[in-house]
Order: sequence, then C-alpha cells, then structure tokens
Amino acid sequence: MKKILIGLSFALFGLQSCDVLDVDPQSFYSENVAYASIENVDFYVKDLYQAFHEYSDIEKPVDVYDDSFSDLLKYSWAAIAPGNQVNKFFYYRQGINADRDFRTKWNQAYWHIRELNEFLVDMHNGLASGLDQNKLAIRVAEVRAIRAFVYQELVKRYGGIVLRISEEKVDDHTDRSKARSSEAECWDFIINELDKAAKVLPEQWKDKDGINHVGRITKGAAYGLKARAALYAKRWQDAVDACDEVFKLEKKGVHALLGKNQYNDIFTVPNNKELLLTVNYEKMKLQHSFNLNCCPPYDYKEAGALKDFCGAAMTPTEEYASQFDIKVNGNWQSFTWDNLSQYANGPWTDRDPRFYASIGFDRGIWFGQGKTDINNYNDLLVVKSRYREKCGFIGNRFYSITGYFSKKLVDYQAIVSDDVAMTQDAVPFPSIRLADLYLLYAEALNETKQSPDDEVFEYIDKVRERAGLDGVEKAWTEHSKRPDKFRSKEGMREIIHRERLIELAMEGHAMWDLRRWKEAEEWYNRPVRGWNINKEEAEEFYKQVYLLQRVYSKKNYLWPIKDDEIRNNPKLIQNYGW
Repeated sequence: MKKILIGLSFALFGLQSCDVLDVDPQSFYSENVAYASIENVDFYVKDLYQAFHEYSDIEKPVDVYDDSFSDLLKYSWAAIAPGNQVNKFFYYRQGINADRDFRTKWNQAYWHIRELNEFLVDMHNGLASGLDQNKLAIRVAEVRAIRAFVYQELVKRYGGIVLRISEEKVDDHTDRSKARSSEAECWDFIINELDKAAKVLPEQWKDKDGINHVGRITKGAAYGLKARAALYAKRWQDAVDACDEVFKLEKKGVHALLGKNQYNDIFTVPNNKELLLTVNYEKMKLQHSFNLNCCPPYDYKEAGALKDFCGAAMTPTEEYASQFDIKVNGNWQSFTWDNLSQYANGPWTDRDPRFYASIGFDRGIWFGQGKTDINNYNDLLVVKSRYREKCGFIGNRFYSITGYFSKKLVDYQAIVSDDVAMTQDAVPFPSIRLADLYLLYAEALNETKQSPDDEVFEYIDKVRERAGLDGVEKAWTEHSKRPDKFRSKEGMREIIHRERLIELAMEGHAMWDLRRWKEAEEWYNRPVRGWNINKEEAEEFYKQVYLLQRVYSKKNYLWPIKDDEIRNNPKLIQNYGW
C-alpha cells in the first residue's frame, strides 16, 4: 500500500484554525488513513500548497531572486561582486545557463506536478468513494487549480512545456520521454482547468470560528489565476470574462477594494477583502523575510528587525523610484530629475502616496517597533542614509547601494523584545488582489476595443483614485505634455503598464509584466543608478551616480532547460539562444 508523506501543511496553513492540523506534521500516512475522512483529505490537500510557497521566492534572503529583478530592484552589498550568483542573471552575460538549475524551477515544478497527479489518480480510482462526494469534488477542484498554477509558472519561464495530465495513472520512468506541447496548447489546458475548478470552488473558506482565510484557493482566486493566465496568453476576452466573474463576487461583498487611507492595510491586515489569494507561512517563523532584509541598518529594534539581520538586501533603483508622480502647484505630473528647481518643496514632498508606502528614502519616516503615530514625530524612526550615518554606507554589508529602501512589505507592527526575539502578526505575501485584477481588466479591455473608452478608464481610475490621484482623463487632459495620450489604444497601453509598475511595486509582478509586454530589453539594459552614498552633504548625496550596467537579450525572455533534463529526455528541445 502506498504511503503518503504529509509534511508541510502546518507550515503553510499555520495561520488557520483547523482541527486537522493538530497532528504530527511530518509523518507518513497510508491511503486508508489519508482518505478516511474529509478532514484527513484536507490535511493532504493543504500539504500540496507548498507549490505556492516555493514560487513566492521570499522565505529566505537567497530566495528573493524573482522579486529582485521583477520589481526593478537591485541587490545590495556583497551581491554586487562579479562572482555573486544573485546579480549574475542580468548583470553578467553568463549568469544563468543550462548547466545548473539556478532560478529555473523545472525540477521542482515536475516534482509538484507528480504529487498533484497522484492525488487526482487516487480520486479517479475511487479511493475516497465513501466520503461526501460534493465536499470531495471541491478538494479535487482545489488540486486542479494548484496544478494549473504550477504549469502557469513553468510556461511563464519556458514557453511550451511537457504536459503530464493523465488522471488514470501517474507517469513512471518509462513514460517520461515526451515532447514539449506548444505554448498555445499549454495555455489552453491551464485556462480550461482553472475555469473548471472555479465553477466548483467555494466563494470563501471559513474556519470553525467563521473567519474567512484567503490562503486557500476560492472561486475568486481561481478566476483571478485564469485572468492572469489569459493575459499571458493574450486571450483578452478570456481575461475579461474571468475578471467579470470576480466582480460578481465583489458585488456580493465577498471581495472589496480597500479605501484611500487603507493602502498599507492590504499588506498588514490578514484576510482583508482586497486579497483574493495569499502565500501563507509557518506562524512561528517570519511570514516572509522582508523584515530581515529590507529594513534600514539603523538601530535594528527601531526598524523592527533582529540584530545582525537588519539591512537593505534589495533596494529600489532610481529608475523605479522615479515612476511615482509628484504634485506641483496642486496638480499631479510625472516626476523628472531634469529640473529639480520646479519642486519647491523638494523631490520627496507631495509624491504619489504609494511612493511613501513602497519606498524608504533619506530623511523619510520609517514606521517600526509598532510606532505609527505620525503626530508624534520625535518618537518615530527617521531614515538617515548619507555617508557614515546609521542608515548609510559605513563599511558594513547592510547598506543600500542605491540610497533607497524597500518598504512596502516590511511589517511595521513587528516588535523586537531583545536581540533574538521578535513578535510579528500573521502577514502573508499577496499573490492576487483586487487592484491587480482592475488593472488587468483595463489592459484586457483596452486590447479588445478599437480605442479606449469610459469602461477602460473606470477600472484604472478606481486604482488611481484610491491613491488620491486624478482620473486618467483629467490627469492627461489638464497636466500632460501629451493630452490626447489616453485616447489611443497605444497611449492607454503605456498608461496601464506604468500604473501596474507603481500599484504592484515589490509584489513580484513587474519582471513578468515586462517580459510579456516585450519591454524587458528596454528596461533592463538601462544603467542602474542611485544616490551618491559616499557623500555626507545633501547637495552631494543627491546626485545620481551610475552603479552598473545590466545585460538582457532576447534569449532571456525564455529560460534554459537544464542540460541534464535534455539528456534524460531526447524529445526535449532547448529554448532559443541557450
């Protein structure tokens, strides 16, 4: 009889109250035990969520790879050294290759797919036939959605991949020499699977106390994943249709966009209504590592981090920070460094509110150690990041190479009691949220229409107005050098692209967006710039300096399959350029 390893459910769903989790989390169970009850099936299914955990890339410092490059961030300190693998991907020509599985995820993905297929094969063979079939169907839909997610992550990286989708038997070693399906065939499968799952999944997962938890796939989450897959596949109408299903749930009160003064709550209040799906971690650990790796190297307790871990491991580039608008004479306009004198109050005053939520900067306020009272200025941490200052370059490995700090996902409510003890609320990483789908919807609608109209404006305006910005029509008509930009499909496409970069800062979307837009070569071949961190005086510190040149070519749009995999399966064909 097959034995099933159930090992990570507690870690992945420790944020939830569920009796089924009150068992030994690292044990083997027989099929008879695994399928003895719906509660045991839940335990099994929840373990399969480790796929989401693995693709979030944020648990440990060395795992922030995708976010490092996806959100126009730059790894700091020792990572700038030529031999450091983290920076090699873009910064050095030979950084990623087919000799190793560096950041490629191929092996891990197919391990997860096999585990997911085993569950579906067991269901096909009737191993849980004695259980409530309606409840079981929901768990099957859940597993289908997880499998579709894993395939989606593979296709994002490689294009067409090998589809192992049999639910009658699990592939063994004799069945594994299969050719890659086309990218279109892969998207067909993924989109259809997510649609099939969404129709069965519940609107909410509530625990015994009636609390809704968003770490488990719901109907809205499945439709959100479908919308995202359709966007990558450029199947605009499928994306529109999937978003429409989410918006039906929004009208029922299942999901909601948080208000103007609640932007930080999206990332610090667990299970809020803007979140459709999150990546959950073990409760006794940090939920993700942003508190360890993004805080300014100041008094670590004030910054809400542990001793010897506080530091700017990844930092925004100047190119990224400049994307956020600024208000001049009461009107919003694009920020530029060409003429700083036009900003009477300096470059840090009256920026898009999302700038302050996302980016830390010299002389800016940093909430930490639970201190959040803006009216009590003297009790707050003020970032001082010039040369020889505590947040600046003083010869240690924790400084920011650009002079900026990643702020958005640092839990400002974390409390450090001593050098090694830290209390932190359950703050998971956002995978899908409603504002993301608004912008996704606007993008898909814009592509389906001859020219943008009020329907397109409505959804991008919801996001902008939540941030306190003018709507698209007013902003461009009254304040832009290109007042008609928003009226053309091409112009609106640029507006939406920029809005996604700003709204979704540091949430792991930008690299993938730039790749699917085919704009990565333009963005990633720009020089990386930052502040002159070697200077003490403000007038010298606030001069842009060249840091390094990244390298991105057409072959980087798809990653290489590891050579070992191609040797083991002669039907595999390597991606272009590798």
